Amino acid sequence: MNRKIFATAILICAVIFLSSAKSFAAEFELVSYSAQVKLQWLANTGMPEAQKILNEIGTANIYGKKNLKDYKRLEKLNGIYQELCYASTVDFVKKNDYKNVMDIGGGYTPRAVVMVNDGRKYIGAELTAVALSATKIMPKFINAQYRTNLSYENVPVEDRQAMISTADRFSGKLCIIENGLQIYLTRERSDAMFSLIHEILKKHGGCFITSDFVTKDMFKELATAVYGQDSAQTLYNETKSMYENLFGAKLFDDTFTSQADALNFLKAKGFKVQQIPLVADTSKLYSLKGLDAQQVEKVKQVCAKNYLWVLTVE
Repeated sequence: MNRKIFATAILICAVIFLSSAKSFAAEFELVSYSAQVKLQWLANTGMPEAQKILNEIGTANIYGKKNLKDYKRLEKLNGIYQELCYASTVDFVKKNDYKNVMDIGGGYTPRAVVMVNDGRKYIGAELTAVALSATKIMPKFINAQYRTNLSYENVPVEDRQAMISTADRFSGKLCIIENGLQIYLTRERSDAMFSLIHEILKKHGGCFITSDFVTKDMFKELATAVYGQDSAQTLYNETKSMYENLFGAKLFDDTFTSQADALNFLKAKGFKVQQIPLVADTSKLYSLKGLDAQQVEKVKQVCAKNYLWVLTVE
């Protein structure tokens, strides 16, 4: 009888272990792929930092010419979009001289390397998969004297203890960055995250920056600038479909019905919202190489729009 009970217990433990392993594997695959796709778009622009990180990861072309019919245009457009998200946040941190950066869902972004090598403290708030991987990979690109300024932590955005304790590791005001996460969150999950963001900023001071509330508008305006208005919706739909097919989940690009809806949501949460231009100087952007003068000028007009949102609290 005891042997039967023991055997049953072993079987139950095995099932639980396998189930947990599958869950972790699924999380690792989906979250890691998300981070790698964004890095791949940046690397394809010719950005050396992104190329080095991608080579170190050793996984290239998760999506490419063989599985995207419109790959050439999608590669160019997504490269521009990702580089503008990258450049706008790096420029903001440097211009405002923030010494502490908490990056939510930034993945393997090269801004971690740039900011830490500039003497800033950087914590990547991630899910387990990317946190473990980035902890091994990213320090290789950091100058030895600054490596202790870089870390990655498992921080689910709705986990109060994880979010608050991570923020508490900084001394002084901090800049919280988030780009590319909103589209994966329902309104309820966004509400939970921004309640915690408000609590953190109230305690530490500083700001939260993102362009996620204008993702659809910004992406389609860039598509119009490069390929014309008739192509904009198609290229947006194809990019969205690519991500949904890869991750097997719906993207919540309709969580907020408009920018006005998002502003009302944030103000109701107690935030003061300032909207500022994305990038002032586009001369160093890798992704604009290969565009003609007219295309570059139109992209510059998008860069000048107030698409970077800066959130603060009283």
